[in-house]
Amino acid sequence: MFQFKTLAAVPALVFLMGGTAHAALTADQVWQSWKDGAALAGLTVTAATESNSGGVLTLNGVSIAPAGAQNAFTISDITLTEQSDGSVAIAPGATIGINAAEGANAAKVDVVHDGLVITASEEAGALVYDFEAAKLDVDFDISSEGYSFDESAPAPVVKNAGKIGFEALEGSYSDTPGDNRVFGLDLKAARFLLDTDSDDPGMGMKTSSTSETADFTAGFDVTLPSTTPLAELQGPAGFRKALEEGFAVALTFGQGEGTGTSKQENEFFPYEMTMASAGGEGSASFDKDKLTIVTQSGSVELNVTSTAFPAPMEMTMAEAAMDMKVPVIATEPQDVSVKMKLGQLALSEGVWGMFDPGAALKRDPLDLNIDVSGRTTLDLLAMAEAEESGAQPPVPAPEKLDITDITLKVAGAALNATGAFTFDNSMGMPMPVGTAKVNVDGANALIDGLIKIGLVQEEDAMGVRMMMGMFMKPSGNGDDSLTSDIEVKEGMQVLVNGQPLPM
Repeated sequence: MFQFKTLAAVPALVFLMGGTAHAALTADQVWQSWKDGAALAGLTVTAATESNSGGVLTLNGVSIAPAGAQNAFTISDITLTEQSDGSVAIAPGATIGINAAEGANAAKVDVVHDGLVITASEEAGALVYDFEAAKLDVDFDISSEGYSFDESAPAPVVKNAGKIGFEALEGSYSDTPGDNRVFGLDLKAARFLLDTDSDDPGMGMKTSSTSETADFTAGFDVTLPSTTPLAELQGPAGFRKALEEGFAVALTFGQGEGTGTSKQENEFFPYEMTMASAGGEGSASFDKDKLTIVTQSGSVELNVTSTAFPAPMEMTMAEAAMDMKVPVIATEPQDVSVKMKLGQLALSEGVWGMFDPGAALKRDPLDLNIDVSGRTTLDLLAMAEAEESGAQPPVPAPEKLDITDITLKVAGAALNATGAFTFDNSMGMPMPVGTAKVNVDGANALIDGLIKIGLVQEEDAMGVRMMMGMFMKPSGNGDDSLTSDIEVKEGMQVLVNGQPLPM
């Protein structure tokens, strides 16, 4: 019910506080910019009463809603006061939110703040809103129709309620006009809080969770071409046009130490969980050239207790990171890369004991590192257009692939692979040429352990061992150390350790 179904929602929301900047703003100009910006976003902003006296504009009964909608986001009152420095101080009232209902669905959202102050000013042609608040909470209570396993009984009501909170909140929002209009938001909070409760009678499940995060930061920049109406962002073709004309999104986030709890009441799987994490940060960007995602986080600790388990379950991880870059609209070869790392993912003895009480497997933590890169043609929008129309999607045409490192270590075994390939796409399908080297240590010991605990059958293990014997040879680094040199020549001739592979 209350969902934005396309990326058009992003520029639609930020349009609301857009408008033309003036060297010395007046309260009326700011108010008019809101109405103009809302109209561009398909929204209507009204006030039940307006009063301007001595540079102080008082608005009562402010309503924000799509044209013709019955339910509106309301603000009890807003005071806009012109300042001597040419800025406008904006003080919203205490009652802010929405109370909407549609059939069996209902939503009540209240924004509660302590000392929220917003200052609008002109900076280098941009309209900038600086804001701060000692506290700002978003309280929500949402009901929706659930699922009934008894067709003769009415569907139960699923309830979700909770609070999203910020402490010591500050930041700014900006609207920079031009051929490419840029909307920006940056905020930080000393603490970010989340408290939620859910009750689903149909599933027989009640859940609750809390989290607290220190030093929370977030930001985004949306670039929207002035030539692109918001409605054209719906569908792959319209989205392609917007991208080609300059549409782009950039996101950042960061956080310090965090803690959290979760509890579930359920007949089959009740549990209680606690979590603690170190800081982390990340960013993402999207434009016509590439999609990038970069994240890095520190240690994580999870502890789960449940009557379904014989002992508490604990998991720790030292670090996690990802760095990915993929072309979006690339008719000529462009760079692509994927890096991923999981460091020291370890399970407690209670977890190991559930499936390996006799310690047949080594308790070594898991380490994963992936570092691959290359160049390829790739048109994500063309693939989306093909899916929408039912046509055959275009085949990516890779130019090269470099396997700098693929390493997996788990339960005493280790796999490592490196390699480099180029591709011939003249036949309609990518034909690789290049070499790769694969090393495996401790594989037989791992297979023996999996057999002992019953996760692998002897006959299945025999097939795996035969495959390793066919494609690998002793490396000379121990009884349980294997290696394989793979070479792919033109004409799809594959050599494994110098021997041709039957095709």
